Amino acid sequence: MSLTESCVAAVVVSTVLAIALPSVNRARKSYMLRHAAHEVAAGMHAARISAITRNRDCRMVVTSAATYVIECEGTPWQVIERHTVPRGVTVEANARPEFHRRGNVSPTATLTLRSDAGVARVIVNVNG
Repeated sequence: MSLTESCVAAVVVSTVLAIALPSVNRARKSYMLRHAAHEVAAGMHAARISAITRNRDCRMVVTSAATYVIECEGTPWQVIERHTVPRGVTVEANARPEFHRRGNVSPTATLTLRSDAGVARVIVNVNG
C-alpha cells in the first residue's frame, strides 16, 4: 500500500468517525439515563426489601442533585446505602418514599432523572 492510498484510507475512516460520533454520543447519553433510572428503581426495591427483612421502616432520600441514600429507622435514621447517579444525570424527588414493615409505602413519590438525553421518571405507588 502506498503513502497516497494510506492517506486516502485515513481520510475515509476519519470522515466516517466524524459522521458517526454525534450519534454514538446521543446513544451513550440515552443509555446512561436509562441505566440511572433502573438503578433508582433497584434502590427503591432494596429499601422495600430492607424494611420487610429488618422489620423497620426504611426510606429513600435524595440528598443532592447527584446522590441519594437509603436509610432505616433508628435514632437518628441510619444510612445503609449511598448511591450516586452517573455524571450528567440529575435526580430530584417530590417526596421521601418511606417503606413500612409490611412492604407498603407512604407517601407515594416520583423521582425524576434528567440529562441531555431527556427525562426519566421512577414512580412508586402505595403498594411499593
